[in-house]
Order: sequence, then C-alpha cells, then structure tokens
Amino acid sequence: MILELERVTRRFGSVTAVRELDLAVQPGEFLTLLGPSGCGKTTVLRLMAGFEQPDGGRVHFQGSDVTRQTPQQRGFGMVFQSYALFPHLNVFENVAFGLRTRGVARAELRPAVAEALARVDLPGYGDRAVQALSGGQQQRVALARALAIRPPILLLDEPLSNLDQALRVQTRTELRKLVMELGITAVFVTHDQEEAFDLSDRIAVMEAGEIRQVGSPASLYREPKNRFVAGFVGRASTIPVRSVRPEGEGYLAVQLPGGHWWSGAVWRGPADRPPSEGVLMVRPEELHFVSAHQDGTLTGQIRDRRFQGALTSYRVQVGSIEVEVVGPHDGPQVGQPAHLLPTPGARLHLFPGVQNGDGARWGGDDGTSQEAGGVSE
Repeated sequence: MILELERVTRRFGSVTAVRELDLAVQPGEFLTLLGPSGCGKTTVLRLMAGFEQPDGGRVHFQGSDVTRQTPQQRGFGMVFQSYALFPHLNVFENVAFGLRTRGVARAELRPAVAEALARVDLPGYGDRAVQALSGGQQQRVALARALAIRPPILLLDEPLSNLDQALRVQTRTELRKLVMELGITAVFVTHDQEEAFDLSDRIAVMEAGEIRQVGSPASLYREPKNRFVAGFVGRASTIPVRSVRPEGEGYLAVQLPGGHWWSGAVWRGPADRPPSEGVLMVRPEELHFVSAHQDGTLTGQIRDRRFQGALTSYRVQVGSIEVEVVGPHDGPQVGQPAHLLPTPGARLHLFPGVQNGDGARWGGDDGTSQEAGGVSE
C-alpha cells in the first residue's frame, strides 16, 4: 500500500468528524470517498494531505509515519473544490507556484509548466488571467498546478462540483484518462454516486465519520454489506418481510405483505442472529411486470411513470408501500393494475428489521432507527 490511515480520529469541539477510521490506498488506484454531506469525507482527505492533524491514530506513507508532517513535507498534489487559484497571478504563475516553493531551477520551470498545461489541454494559456477563464478552464489550471510537482498521490476534493452537468461528465472522463496515463494514485471526494462509479477502481462509502464498506462499484451495488450502503449506492425499494424460512445453500424464502413468498434472499445481518423477519431490498431492475396474477406476485397500481431514455421508470403502489420498477416503454399506464415478480437471478438482500404495521422499522448500525417501506437513494 502507498497510503494508510490507522484508527484515525478527528474531533472539532464536541463533534467527532472521523472516528477510528482505517483505510489503505493501493499504488496506482483511483479511490473515491463517497458519502452524504457532513459524513467526514473531506476531513479524511485533509488528514491525508496534512492540513488536519488527527486527535488519535496514525497516517503512514510508503511505510513511514507522516502523521505530524506538514502538507509541504508530504508533497501530495491537492485540488480543492473552490480551485484556490491566485487571482493576482496569471495561469503560468499559478501552475508554477508549487514548483517555485520546491526550489525548481528557473531553466526547468517553463518547460515543466508547459508540460502540465498541455496535459490538461490548455497549451499556450500561460499568459492569461485566471479571471478570464471559464469554470472548466479554471478547474484544469488547478489540476495542472497539482500535477506539475509530479506528486506521488493526487488528492481531489469535489473538484467538479462547480461545473454544469455536461462539462462534469466530459471533465471526469478526461480526468480518469489522465490519471491512468500518468499511473498516478488518486483519492477523490464526492457525494455523487454516478461520479464515483464512473471514476473509481474502489469506493469507500462513509457515514457519520466511519467507513461502512470499501469495494469496487459493482460489489457495492450488488453485494451491500449493510442497509446504509444498500440505500445510498443506487436506488432500491424496501419491502417489509413478515416471516423467513431457510432454503439451503445459504438462501432464504421470505414472506411479503399479502402472504406471498419469494425465494433466493440473502441475509445481510449479524451472522449470530438468524432472521425471523426483516426488510427486503430490491433494485428497480430486479423486478418485472407479469401479464396476470401469478403465484407469488405483488399486485398494485401504477402511481407514476417517467421516461429515462432506454427504459421507463415506474412507481407502483402496493398497499401502503411504494415499489420502483424499470422496464420497457410499453408497460402499464398510470392508474392501471400491475403484477410484479423478481426477475430470474435477482439479488434480494434481507436486512434486520422489526414489523410495525404495514411498514417496518429497523435498528441502524449506530443504534438509530429508520422507516422502511418505500424507495430510497
């Protein structure tokens, strides 16, 4: 590993922003810290860079303890959300700033800046004022400044959040390509799961100062280890389960509202607490419409439908719960009845839960409780 956080804690007064966090970054990988606002992901990035000092734990870089080293001593590249460009300096001087502080000789300065600007597709922009640049161009200058020093690790704090949607998509594609070409290790912070999926080799999903799961985008989506990851990564419907019975090979059959049974659910709770009931998480693409009532179907009414390009998204009211389905454009219309079954090979995840009328309540990993019986994202 190239960078490791070992039981790192950071407090701000009475608030614990990061709690005994362990994380290892592998050489050459693009790792993203993903989570909602206030989860501590930017604090983790600043702890990596040296802008924050931990109240407990250690930061290791290439096997050495760098916990008390300054950002300058660590020598990582950093791109901030606000870009942090110097308005009184032109593009050349902004990119050259880190090189000058490192004592790079004047003869080497100009070619190094030119190379960095060329890498971000801004050749010949050195004499321009940063205020005269578009937001996307300013973001590229900030990236060029970080790359000019040839850092061992590139740290990026939501650098695309100030760009419009089309430019964000274009820029993140270029960023991923650039990082791969350079073979650089990158740690990226975002609350946007689409951005994280598009860029990352691995993603660390954070909540309340802790990492809930680390894995590839596919593994997080298909095999969430806990309810928070299941709800935050992608879209899912949650359905209360009234009874559970084993099926063999680690799978469960679950009884849904109305008495219907579905097969093939996987328990995602504590291994020493076998389930008797719970909350079933189902992705929209893992349900499909059947033409008439069949054994095991959930029957409801189409509440809404939305065109989404290749597919249409349907919201189906089933008793007191709402279920989302994505399917072909010729599905049922609003107000019409709908009959649902899991698609063949669907991944059904059962999480701990307690019955509460037609919906459900269940205990969170941190002792909190939340309502179930609807669509989450």
